[in-house]
Amino acid sequence: MNRASLQSPPKILCVLILHLLLTHSISVSGAVCSPIIRLESIDRDRGGVVLQCESKGWYPEPDVFWLDGEGNLLSAAPTETVKGLDNLYTVSSRVTVEKRHSNSFTCRVQQNNINQTRETHIDVPEDFFKVQSSSSPVIIGLAVGLVVCVVVVVAVFFFGWKWKQNMISKLQLINCSDSHRV
Repeated sequence: MNRASLQSPPKILCVLILHLLLTHSISVSGAVCSPIIRLESIDRDRGGVVLQCESKGWYPEPDVFWLDGEGNLLSAAPTETVKGLDNLYTVSSRVTVEKRHSNSFTCRVQQNNINQTRETHIDVPEDFFKVQSSSSPVIIGLAVGLVVCVVVVVAVFFFGWKWKQNMISKLQLINCSDSHRV
């Protein structure tokens, strides 16, 4: 037996390398985490919601896709990728979504070379899309204040003008009565 293993070191080496590759591949694919989606913020300007997706433990580096409830690809910000000390990748991606028929969204992380795909779905409540801009009450308050100021200024000028006209009339009456006395 010793003689056979000494005579075929290339075969043993190939088996050992294949075993290491398979073991490494299995342990890496087992370490892949399903994506986690969280609500990052509310985009008041667009009336949308910013979602963030993160997934850890990938090798090689995977691709990240966002899909709506009908399976349509969504336009997202560039994927952020971090390679850890263990040579595994953590990926994260953000997308701003607007109200849709089914407010259901999917983050899909996939690595075609090792045939791995993980995805997570989220249903965003409709109430998150109904947020009004926080500047609306300020703008309404300023508009009402401006209208009140204009009305007050016009009223002051009008009553001032009326008072002046009234005084001129009284002065004319006084002057007329003084000129008739002479």
